[in-house]
Amino acid sequence: MKVEMTKDQYKKMLKAFYLGDLVLHSMKEDNEENDDQYISTEQYVMSLAKDFGFEDYVEYDESLGQFFPTPLMEQEFEVSMRKYEEEILPDQIAATLARNEVEQRLKQNKINKEEAIHLLLELEDQFLNQLEQKGFTGLYIK
Repeated sequence: MKVEMTKDQYKKMLKAFYLGDLVLHSMKEDNEENDDQYISTEQYVMSLAKDFGFEDYVEYDESLGQFFPTPLMEQEFEVSMRKYEEEILPDQIAATLARNEVEQRLKQNKINKEEAIHLLLELEDQFLNQLEQKGFTGLYIK
């Protein structure tokens, strides 16, 4: 099969692979957890960078036999990741705080599993509202 795409489409695909790789592989401590099929597809996409005029975004390491993003590509594409992280952080914190409180109440037998579901949603909303109103200044770590 042959796939044709524009330079802009290629750049978007390159960015999608870069961001996807950050999510899929950045927190893995063991290479055995990596998705080899994803990596080989990403390597193929990166191998086309020069053909699409993006040789400043991808470099080939002869000793490792792999393509890697250049600092230019990382700098440009990581802006999207930082924006995403900033947007999702309050939701993640609210969900974690709510889950911790619900688990604590379950362990203390203060609520049952059915009540836990409703309480979880209620607490997530409460914590998120607090974060939206007060920002992170309203958070205290014990």
